[in-house]
Amino acid sequence: MRSIRGVGVAIGGLFAVLDLTAAAEVAEARTSSGGTLLDVVSSRLELTISHFPALAAHLARLPETIGGRTALLLVGMLVAGLAAEHLVRWLLKGVRLRGFGRLTADSALHGFWRAVLFDALAVVAFWVVGRLVLAQIGDNQSVGGKLGQVLLMTLIYWRVFNLVFRAWLRPDAPAGRIVPVDDATARSLLVALNLMIVLPLSADKLEDFLLATGAKAEAVNVAEFFYIGVIAVALLAVVWYWRREMAAWLTAMVPKDGFARQLKLDIARNWWIGGLVFYGLTGAAELYGELTDNDAAPRGLDVIEGAVIALLLFETLMYRITRHIVSELPMAGDVVADCVRLAARLYVAIVIAQALMVQVLAASTAAEWAVHDRGAKIAALSAVAIYALWRFLRYRMDSYIASNPLPSADSAGEAEDDAKVSASRLRTLMPLLRAVSGGVIAVIGTLLVLSELGVNITPLIAGASVLGLAISFGSQSLVRDVVSGVFFLAEDSFRIGEYLDCSKVKGTVEGFSVRSLRLRHQNGQLHIVPFGQVGHITNFSRDWTVVKFTLAFTQGTDIELLRKTVKKMGLDMMTEPAFKSVLMQPLKMQGVVDIKDSSVIIRFKYMARPNNPGIVQRVAVRRMYDTFPGLGIQFAQASTFQMPMAYAPPPPTAPAPAPAAAKAAE
Repeated sequence: MRSIRGVGVAIGGLFAVLDLTAAAEVAEARTSSGGTLLDVVSSRLELTISHFPALAAHLARLPETIGGRTALLLVGMLVAGLAAEHLVRWLLKGVRLRGFGRLTADSALHGFWRAVLFDALAVVAFWVVGRLVLAQIGDNQSVGGKLGQVLLMTLIYWRVFNLVFRAWLRPDAPAGRIVPVDDATARSLLVALNLMIVLPLSADKLEDFLLATGAKAEAVNVAEFFYIGVIAVALLAVVWYWRREMAAWLTAMVPKDGFARQLKLDIARNWWIGGLVFYGLTGAAELYGELTDNDAAPRGLDVIEGAVIALLLFETLMYRITRHIVSELPMAGDVVADCVRLAARLYVAIVIAQALMVQVLAASTAAEWAVHDRGAKIAALSAVAIYALWRFLRYRMDSYIASNPLPSADSAGEAEDDAKVSASRLRTLMPLLRAVSGGVIAVIGTLLVLSELGVNITPLIAGASVLGLAISFGSQSLVRDVVSGVFFLAEDSFRIGEYLDCSKVKGTVEGFSVRSLRLRHQNGQLHIVPFGQVGHITNFSRDWTVVKFTLAFTQGTDIELLRKTVKKMGLDMMTEPAFKSVLMQPLKMQGVVDIKDSSVIIRFKYMARPNNPGIVQRVAVRRMYDTFPGLGIQFAQASTFQMPMAYAPPPPTAPAPAPAAAKAAE
């Protein structure tokens, strides 16, 4: 926080030094006597103070000059005008609120312009009543008539600005409020913005008021000199007192996610630093202009102030239009709003640059700046066109990516649903195309804008060429990876979601960059393979695949019945919707491949598309298991055998023959 404030103070001090330096140069150039700026200012200050008695005498004669009746009519003009405006606004309140009731439903600004029109009718009522009161004063060339005209025009200016601020803040109608603040903050900000308009406006009209009453030029200069100081202090007080309310307005418009969000929040919370510096410089410029009869710098600062306020109101309106869009991807309305917002920002930047260089700093004359102004406007138009082109391309690419999601990580696993295994070629290349097109548009657009601004881009192009050549020689392996990747992508060797064998590693393609390929192994490992190290690619997920499997049946199985049954089962699966898009050739029996002691080994095969062909085998084996027993076809079973015992008793021995029998046998 301290660093942000320090940066703000440093920038403000830099602008102050530049302003005072330029003012000093202008003053020295316009001083015929050759005196310094300090001598000129001190002499004019002494002369101005010496005329203070003339101002005091004129102010003492004002009651007699104006008259009691004229003073009452002038006050009545203000009171009657405000009463008429309030009455008309109160009578039309119900209609405005009904329009705001539909504001939050369908359209972001439904009823907004109608409410502005009704407020404009209230200002018209103020003007009509003011004109009626002014007609009672008398001759327009009299003192009262001149004062009435000055006062009426001042009040009309004030009420028009109040109409604009009220249209954005709407303290009595939260549904129609453009500024993202609560009711109390809206009421407080309306008071602050009115003061920001009334105080400088009264200072500008002070000269007309005094001249209408017959004041001399010396008295007018003295009054303006002291009144400008009071106005400058009052404006600084307004900035300091309402700094939190304005910070709430600015911070509410910072996107919740985006580039440099924290920096934007810090700037929004500490806006008052720039405000104090700006109005301090404005007060100093006004005093300096009053002493030197040079009002170019104050007028330039007024232009900058008006441009900043207009940009703030415009940004708030665009925020109100687009904040109802809740989407992870930018929509067409967001793209158009961003392009319009960029055009407004660039236009305000051009206006501020012109006011700063020509009027405030006096670094260039209006004729000299005309050439730069034309180049800046052409560059701004080019920047808006290039940005619009990029946002449109990105919008279309993001929409295509969103409507064509990538395969899930388990799509090639054991799931039995019809999962999408591989992405299309365009969907595979879309992220890379988006990055490449963005880089190309950014480089070419930057060069075009710099060229329109008067910058010689030839050294930039030559330097970029030399740098690119040096990088290519210094990183040959990187260049080889990039070039190999370009050819692999051009030949459509793989797509995201396909299963590859790249010599040393295997896996499913998860993504790729300009130099490497990311493969996810079925066990979970992620392999990063540079394209330059890919010798060959074996794609297991392209076009079609033939699946062969064997089953064991008992001896004596009717082979012909088994063949016909499997053929009918394969043809039936070809007609089913679940397998019609998967099977390319039906399941069939190839024949006997082996005969063992108690079983016959039969091989089956089918041709299917590579997106999850295992589901066909699983369903076919399950149907065989349910169908074959009813047809007398039995699957082979594993032969049973008796586990050997740890100890077996010896077999019984035959009894020994009798001696007589043995002898007889002999």
